Parts: sequence; C-alpha cells; structure tokens
Amino acid sequence: MSGRLALVARLAVADAAHDRRLFGCFALTVAAVMAPLLLLLGLKTGVVEHLLDELRADPATREVIHRGHRAFDADWFARMAARPDVAFVVPRTRELSLSIDVGRPEDPIRGQRAELVVSGAGDPLLGALGAAIGADSVVISERLARQGGFAAGQAILLWAVRAGAARARADVSLRVAAIAPARASERAAVFAPLGLVADIEDFLEGRAVPARGWQGVEPPAARLFPSFRLYAASIDDVARLDAELTAAGLNVETNAGAIAWTRRLDANLTVLFAILLACAAVGVGMALGASLWANVERKRRSLSLLRLMGFGRHALAVFPLAQGALVAGLGWLAAAGVAAAVAAGMNVALAETYLGGAALCRVRAVDLAVALALALALALAAGLAALRPILAIEPAEGLRET
Repeated sequence: MSGRLALVARLAVADAAHDRRLFGCFALTVAAVMAPLLLLLGLKTGVVEHLLDELRADPATREVIHRGHRAFDADWFARMAARPDVAFVVPRTRELSLSIDVGRPEDPIRGQRAELVVSGAGDPLLGALGAAIGADSVVISERLARQGGFAAGQAILLWAVRAGAARARADVSLRVAAIAPARASERAAVFAPLGLVADIEDFLEGRAVPARGWQGVEPPAARLFPSFRLYAASIDDVARLDAELTAAGLNVETNAGAIAWTRRLDANLTVLFAILLACAAVGVGMALGASLWANVERKRRSLSLLRLMGFGRHALAVFPLAQGALVAGLGWLAAAGVAAAVAAGMNVALAETYLGGAALCRVRAVDLAVALALALALALAAGLAALRPILAIEPAEGLRET
C-alpha cells in the first residue's frame, strides 16, 4: 500500500512538472500573499523587540524609587533581598544624596565634589564591576574619573566635613577598583560599600565611629534607614513590586506604565496580525482548493485509468494532497527569499534612521518554520477539498472516453 501511495505522489509531482507554468502561477499566488505577511511580522517583531530590548538593557527601567521618609530595618532588607523578583536592594542612609570630597592622597585640600552611593556585588548599574567594591576599594563614575583625572588602580582620598560646633573632618584612603560605564551615572559619583557610607553618615550626624577613630556621641544600638535602592529581577516583576509596596503604604515610582504600554502594543499588533493572517489564509485556501479541484477534473480520465490499474480511491487521494504540498512548499520558498531580501534592504536603508542601528525588520528562523507549517496545513486543507471528485472517479470512465 505504501508503495502505491509513493507512486501516486511521484505521478502528482511529475504532473505538476509537466504543467509547470500553471503550478508556478499557483506557487506565486501563495508567495504573493505570504511574503507581505512575513514582512509585516518581521516589522512587528523588530519594532516591539527593539522596544523591549531597550527596556531590558536599561537598569533604570527595573528601578523602584522610594519617595518620602520611612524607617527600614535590617530585617526588611533581608526579606526583600530573599525575594526572587528582586535583583538588588541596599539601604540609603539619607533621603537626599550624600556628598563628599574626592582627591589625591598627596593633595588633601583640593578635591572633586561627588555623590556617595551605596553599592556592591549585583548592582545593575555596575554589572560585574560591582563585585570589585570592598572595604578599601570603590568604583567611581566616568564623569568623576574624567574631572579628577583618576584611573583604575589609583589611590584616592575621601573626606567629609562635619559642620556646627563639633566641626571636624574625616578622611578615608581608598583604591579605585574600576571606572563605571557612563550609563551608570551622569554625575560625579563614588560607588562604595554600605559600611563606609554608614560610617560617613554617622560622622556627619555627630555620632562616633570608634572603628575609624572618629569622635562623637554614642550611636544608637539599632540602625534604621530612611530609604532604599531597589531593582526588580526583570521588567515583568516591576508591576508586582509596585503594587505590593504601594499596598504596604510606601510611595514608590516605577516604569510599570511604560512596560505595560509596550506589552499592550505587542498584544494589539499580534491580534491585528492574526486577523490579517486569517483573512489571507481563507483567501489562499479557497483559491488553492479551487485550483486543485479544477486540476483533478482536468486529469479525470488519467486518474480513472489508475483506478482501472488497481489503485484504490484512497491511494488516488494522495494526488491533490501531494500537489498542494508542492505548491505550498514552492510558494513558501519564494516568499521566504523575498522577505529575507527585502528585510535586509530595509535594515540597511532604514534601521539607522528609526532604531539607531538595530534591525527594523527581523525575519526569524522560527517564524519561517511556523509559516512553512501553516502553508503545508493550508495545502492539506485545500487538497482535502479536492477529494470529492477523486472519490467519485470510476475505473470505467477512462474506457468510455477511449
């Protein structure tokens, strides 16, 4: 039985090769519909994925900014750090930025004003550089390095001046472990461990720091922090953290709205594309089904002779199915080639203008594979529509016409 099915399939291919102009037109009909759809899908993928890639690449998109004053203890930070939807969380020692002076050990008078930022391993702003931060090493921003002429591996001096009646100065000698990329901070900044930042904050508030020999009043037994730096693990976690922290009474700001807008854009374009795909599939399916039906009617005598030779109705059913698959495959091949060529041209001509060099149209291999599967499924449906005349063919028809 399988041998006869294979023979009928070969005869169907041979018949299509004999009528190659006709079947070439059938294949071009499929390609003419499929190629624009592939390009539309490529444009949707390129634009939306570019927007999502930008959101994922920018750590600020995942940042949860706290506004206002609250008291957060060490247990709160431990609980947040243990959450799988939190990538990084550290305390802020004050609501506003903490500023210090940064200079060279050989010149402890002249320095650059800089912001002191609590950081460490896992900081999204620093990436792998965050692991270089330690008790005596810091990472500085690109702007501070440029203004002060500092380089990685160089020794620097940090100092803070306590105002008021207890006026004093605290110096800390450190090493520049690395220079942060420009995107980490547009300002002059020093990314330092929590211990150092907390000690300087205590000193400025008039409290003693015995470990560093800084005099002052006795510090409180339990430290509380007024704010935090927090980053979600992914852009999909931002909305949940926003909702939960807001429900807990915190005033937070996030980019949840921008992320949700991009997701809605993706969903709306997907629905629109699905509607266009359904309309195109109905049109191509009807045209292909009618063409295969007509071809069966034209070859009715030849097919009846195959019946006379002992081929059953079910074996002959392979005839339109094989031709439909052939048309779909050739149409897909032509459409994929056209879509890939046009997409490459669009990316060269327009990507730099509209997406800053990113691919404007992305015709992905997975999309081509899905398109081939859908084309073959459509061809199968069209071939099934041509089964009715096949099943009605009798062996004697060929003899009556001879």
